Amino acid sequence: MNKKQRKIFILLYFLAFLLLCLSLESYSQTNAVKKYDELINPPLQVSPSPLPEIPANDELVLLLPVLDSTLYKDWVLFESPQVWKAGSEIPFYLLDKQDILYESGIEKVLKVSYKQELSTVEVLIYKFKDLAGAYSAYTIFHYGEVSKLKVGRNVTESNKLLNFWKGNYYIDIHALTENDATSKEFIILYSQDSSKNIQAEKLPPVVAIQLPALYRVQGSEKYCLGEICCKRFLANNDLDIDFSNLNIKESEGIIKAEYQLSEDIKDKDKDTIQLLLARYIKKETAQSVFNLLEEKFEKKKMDMDIDDSTVIIKIKKDDYLLFKQKGNLLAIAYAVKNKKSGEQILKLVPWPIEITKPIVLPTEK
Repeated sequence: MNKKQRKIFILLYFLAFLLLCLSLESYSQTNAVKKYDELINPPLQVSPSPLPEIPANDELVLLLPVLDSTLYKDWVLFESPQVWKAGSEIPFYLLDKQDILYESGIEKVLKVSYKQELSTVEVLIYKFKDLAGAYSAYTIFHYGEVSKLKVGRNVTESNKLLNFWKGNYYIDIHALTENDATSKEFIILYSQDSSKNIQAEKLPPVVAIQLPALYRVQGSEKYCLGEICCKRFLANNDLDIDFSNLNIKESEGIIKAEYQLSEDIKDKDKDTIQLLLARYIKKETAQSVFNLLEEKFEKKKMDMDIDDSTVIIKIKKDDYLLFKQKGNLLAIAYAVKNKKSGEQILKLVPWPIEITKPIVLPTEK
């Protein structure tokens, strides 16, 4: 190889080396840009299979308010509506309520959730076969204090939720965090819209209406349609009665409420009385249950007195239990510190007026 050929070879080698460096630099820059883009705009992840869609015209879905940019600014659907129907596999969020729900005549439950940045709200709409089941669910499942909001027939609220009852529906709207003002604002607005979508304007069950209003502690009502509910929400150490003996199946339900005779806050614990009211389909059934209770306490040889068809049982000092029956109504007052207070509460019950035919003497014919 002569001198001229050697120069050409060196020049070609240098050019080849330069091209290789430029190629490596370009690859490095491209790779860095690619990584940066992935950080800013990560590749789409393969999402899990969506839940089965429910018909858009499902009854419960039609009760949901429509989100719009004016009233519900920046709120979006976070979890699509899911409807559970009685008879199908129970979802996890209803496991602790399933026996009570079936006893109360549940038909279906809708669950849906909404989100705005860090705020999340869940909505549960329970539909029952009749208003008695819906009213029962409200009384035993609701949280919070009695509210003055014009929502449903009865409503309670706290800093994170709002529960109400209307017609055959019990509605639970709650935030996932406490003291979230953004969620609470959404909850109030959403509950008002939901209530408007339920057209039924039905009164509570008759036995709830017959529960005395005077001296009643608002929000203390518990209404049950079966033994499971009674044993879980009505039974306590102050009531020595087996609910299986009350023949609940032949009744229109049993309701309990607290009564406060004293207006003095210091005397609140001393004068709180529990009142059970059962309304039976037939007065003969009410009479039978009354007789059974009377026999039970007689056998126990309790300190018992009967005054104006009211049975007064002295459990121990400053602890009385009273019960009375008239027509198809049976009332039981317990956790009574003073028997006169118990008698006062029983007198408030709107007992049926039994009209008997006048005796016609032969001379009056």
